[in-house]
Amino acid sequence: MSNFEISVWRTAHNLFMRNRNTFLDFRRRSVRGLCAIAAGAGLIATSVPAAVADPFAPARDALAEGSVEFGSSGLAPSVQNGDTDPFYETEGLAAGAPGEVLRTLQAPYAPVFNGLDFSVPDTAEKIMYSTTDTHGRSVPVSGYVVEPTVPWTGAGERPTVVIGRGTIGQGDQCAPSRNWPLDNQPDPLQSGRKVALEGLYDWVFATAGVRVVVTDYIGMGTPGIHTYMNRAEQAHAMLDAARAARNLVGERGGQFGKVAFYGHSQGGGASASAAESASEYAPDLNVAGTYSSAPPADLNAVQRHIDGSDLTGAIGFTINGLVDRYPDLETDLAANLSPAGYDALDELSTMCTDEINDAYGGRTTAEWTLSGQKLDELLDEIPAGRAAMEEQRLGERAPEAPSMIVAGPHDPTVDYQQSKDLAGLWCSAGANVVYRDDFMPPIGDYNHFIQAASGAPFGVGFLLDRFNGLPVAGGCH
Repeated sequence: MSNFEISVWRTAHNLFMRNRNTFLDFRRRSVRGLCAIAAGAGLIATSVPAAVADPFAPARDALAEGSVEFGSSGLAPSVQNGDTDPFYETEGLAAGAPGEVLRTLQAPYAPVFNGLDFSVPDTAEKIMYSTTDTHGRSVPVSGYVVEPTVPWTGAGERPTVVIGRGTIGQGDQCAPSRNWPLDNQPDPLQSGRKVALEGLYDWVFATAGVRVVVTDYIGMGTPGIHTYMNRAEQAHAMLDAARAARNLVGERGGQFGKVAFYGHSQGGGASASAAESASEYAPDLNVAGTYSSAPPADLNAVQRHIDGSDLTGAIGFTINGLVDRYPDLETDLAANLSPAGYDALDELSTMCTDEINDAYGGRTTAEWTLSGQKLDELLDEIPAGRAAMEEQRLGERAPEAPSMIVAGPHDPTVDYQQSKDLAGLWCSAGANVVYRDDFMPPIGDYNHFIQAASGAPFGVGFLLDRFNGLPVAGGCH
């Protein structure tokens, strides 16, 4: 390992030892130890591009020494299933062109945890913008924008990074723009919605002077089902989020710079999808690069990998999204689902990831079918199922801008080989790709979550270098 990797690993190890009891209690929904380890492993050590000194060393040292106070007193109760908010209502909202901003709202933005030194605003801007679904129909999608309080001191105009969050859930209450760090919501230590910890990415990029846009994805927050891991729709949501930010900047007399895409897990798939689709769907964007951590490139492989794991319920997210977009599949699947399967899919459509771990963790989708087959086996026997799953496959197109992919050899959630294979497919198609194995050693069920942080030092640095026009080191062609 490099000296920097050793530094990050030592920080993570020290934090693990200090929080090991909480860490091992994670299955009982405590996330404090994991949050500490994740932050120490990378989120506060991320900005280390080749041309820039590490500005976050004091923050990393503070974490390692234990002087950071995690947690906040969120003034508002956690948003729950069924809670309504007029901002997300779309009835009567006229369809717009891709990236057209339909609605905005200033929202309180959480302060930085005590002991960490980041520059973030005290408000963010919620946005509702237009994108297109699988069938080319205009649909509204929500998200938020963080405008930095510090100048961009790199090359060109202020750049923008579009972030896709990891698997959040399928209920509207799970949307990033409805959770911490917005709206005085409880932080991940209090709410249990640990994926919201990825809001720390905002802090890192904003402190570097990079504008941040976070998409809620289609159907998350807005009416309709969230089409989890739909390749075209997650690509469109990411690309049109960049266009929406450009429209806001232009309306306010500013100049819009380069764009990049960043994500882990579901977000890794979304960023990879955006990278593949950018030249065709959004050639008007100046895409500088993409970072994809643990991208689910082959849903069949990923589904087989997680069936019976803590994330079995995420298979239900996929199925719910597919049957909504592929009516033929809905008909065929209906004849093969058990009553328990119907109930599970209905319940999962309203749940966040922390809830599915408790309700469906360790169970298999064999409980959901009349035949006792797992869903990957059943879908493979249904022509409409095979076709729908195949349409979500990544790697049949290659991004034009440089990309970095990180896959975890010890990832228990997203199949390692299919993520690594995506890098190979892109390379063989002539793309400029930097591939890395995640350097964390085996830590049981937690490698996938920790990779969101351990890969971040390299992903953030990679994108900052792309914004600054530096040559790509170690990439394939």
